[in-house]
Amino acid sequence: MANIRPYKIEVSDSQIQDLKTRLSLAKFPDELDGAEWDMGAPLSDVKRLTNYWAHSHDWKRAEATLNELPNFVTEIQCDGFEPLAIHFVHIKSKVKNAIPLLWIHGWPGHFWEGVKIMKPLTEGGDGVQTPAFDLVVPSLPNFGFSEGPKKRGFALAQYAETLDKLMLKLGYNEYVTQGGMSVISIYPPIHPST
Repeated sequence: MANIRPYKIEVSDSQIQDLKTRLSLAKFPDELDGAEWDMGAPLSDVKRLTNYWAHSHDWKRAEATLNELPNFVTEIQCDGFEPLAIHFVHIKSKVKNAIPLLWIHGWPGHFWEGVKIMKPLTEGGDGVQTPAFDLVVPSLPNFGFSEGPKKRGFALAQYAETLDKLMLKLGYNEYVTQGGMSVISIYPPIHPST
């Protein structure tokens, strides 16, 4: 578990103010009469979200909630790319022989998508019908609090390699994974000849 460090989420007041300033300066396009979601996000929804983020959202409260989780960061190098600082939440179950679970958020998305199920997954139940899991919930590269690659070509295979290397670094040689359709992959690839 070399080079794995605790991580504290900290967004500066100046960054928050910069976002609020940019949101207050947003210029909105005209919208076609009767436009619905089939033409993109309706202008009324975009304006409502912009107003919320500019005037109502309490980032410091959200940041404090995020920091209640066991956040970590470590460098992972995917073949052919520079090392990336990968953020993840790691919750070890108190249940003996818990199953390691790599929980991957949607695309685009955020590790926070899984927070509601973290406690039930790590607590488990009777061990057979409701097993317990050691939970690893990363921010995918270039999302949330993980760095993104600086060159082209980082695709599905590289995401899978990065997350596999994270699990191996945590000491999990075998694990199960959960992910949305856009992130399901087998790594390393299984070939009929092997």
